Amino acid sequence: MKKNSLSVTTALLLWVLLAPLTATFAQTVIPANLQKNIVVNRLPNEMQIPANVRSKIMIKRIDLSAAAINFSVVTCKDKFHATVKIEGVVKNTGTLNYTSGPNQQVALLYEDKGGRPALVATRVFQNLSPGQEVRVSFNRPWYKGEEFPPKYILIISYDPDIYLDSNDNNDDSNTGNNRLERSGSEISALPFNCQ
Repeated sequence: MKKNSLSVTTALLLWVLLAPLTATFAQTVIPANLQKNIVVNRLPNEMQIPANVRSKIMIKRIDLSAAAINFSVVTCKDKFHATVKIEGVVKNTGTLNYTSGPNQQVALLYEDKGGRPALVATRVFQNLSPGQEVRVSFNRPWYKGEEFPPKYILIISYDPDIYLDSNDNNDDSNTGNNRLERSGSEISALPFNCQ
């Protein structure tokens, strides 16, 4: 009898400890037309610009970029434990307006634990003027003593047919800056200043 109650107690304790970890991940929503090239546990392939449109889009200089991944402390428990915010920033770094249809592009934020990426947050967006930004984020518990912290990957993903949609105002001229990585070890370097 004691053995059974001990295993129930252990299971309950594990659930209480692990439930907040899964609850803090943001809901991920991927538009239907983008689902064919986005899988939650695999990074999407880099998009290739078709040769017949390359010269035209290079002249326009429309460029969305994965500009930053920011880390900040949301709440602090002690000097080793906190809830942190991981935020990806997509920015129009080009010189012209990015004008697109709904659900043709999405910002994807992945958490990669030793080669096992998991999609943790998404943000569908549409139009961005030069310098304008869109942000995607999620909060999670953090322990500074974690030996191998995850890395974070921000990716801009497009409808696979975006270069063929007869709208050259949504053709990204530089796909080389559509992905950014940042190590979670930098979160552990942040001060956890508890009051």
